[in-house]
Amino acid sequence: MDFLLALEDSSIGMMISSSIWGYPIALSLHALGMGVLVGISVMLALRILGFADAIPRSAVMPYWRLAQAGFVVNLISGTALFMGSATSLGYNWALYAKFACLFLSLFLTYRMVKVGYRTQSDVTKTDRRLAIAAICSWVVTIIFGRLIGYIF
Repeated sequence: MDFLLALEDSSIGMMISSSIWGYPIALSLHALGMGVLVGISVMLALRILGFADAIPRSAVMPYWRLAQAGFVVNLISGTALFMGSATSLGYNWALYAKFACLFLSLFLTYRMVKVGYRTQSDVTKTDRRLAIAAICSWVVTIIFGRLIGYIF
């Protein structure tokens, strides 16, 4: 509990919880980062599933780097948001469920990107299942992320 109090009392924690601009800016950056990360991940999954098959898979897979940049924005803004309410969020089960789903989503998407970079051979049934699992895990991650604000 002392660690959580120290996070909340830090300059970043105070800026998020007490200033008029801290929370809205961090939350906006978090939403933008999530949009980039999840949007590109779903786009890559849809390409694996066969959508927009006129576009070579190898042409869309480099967008994974942009999705990684979105993750970095999310990581920084999410850490700042956590520091602003560390004592309540530190005991929020939805936050930990979101983290678990987030790591699963990142793992599945990373595996999917590896599939996308393979030769232009046909996508296997396993690859399609991987893309569907990645989309589903992102949806569950977003749901748990939304629940964080409503569960205390």
